[in-house]
Amino acid sequence: MRQIVLLSVFLFSYKCYAQTEQGSITGKWLKTPKEDLIIEVYKSADEYKGKISWARDSANLVGFPILEGLKYNDRKKTWSGGTIRNPKSGSTYNASAQIRSNGTLEVLAYKGMKFIGRKKYFKRVK
Repeated sequence: MRQIVLLSVFLFSYKCYAQTEQGSITGKWLKTPKEDLIIEVYKSADEYKGKISWARDSANLVGFPILEGLKYNDRKKTWSGGTIRNPKSGSTYNASAQIRSNGTLEVLAYKGMKFIGRKKYFKRVK
């Protein structure tokens, strides 16, 4: 009986840890190094989306849906399969994201092959 209780506690705590890591992308993120844009990432159904919550150059960009369709890959500890839009040109790119060991959010925007893409970095806003 004791082993069953310990196993249940272990499995329950593991599931809580996975949910925390999966949802760690949610929140507000400031683009670095320019610090000219804040995006708010949130969960909607089974995917993660992002919208602009502040922009230095243009207040009319606030609310613009910039990220869509990101899904968490538990094996790779990344979010992928999404799209990102350029608010100025309206162009859409494939997107993937990961949180680096220093806590920085790295978003990769690419068309076709990932190694040709561009990376943008964000730091969490408190």
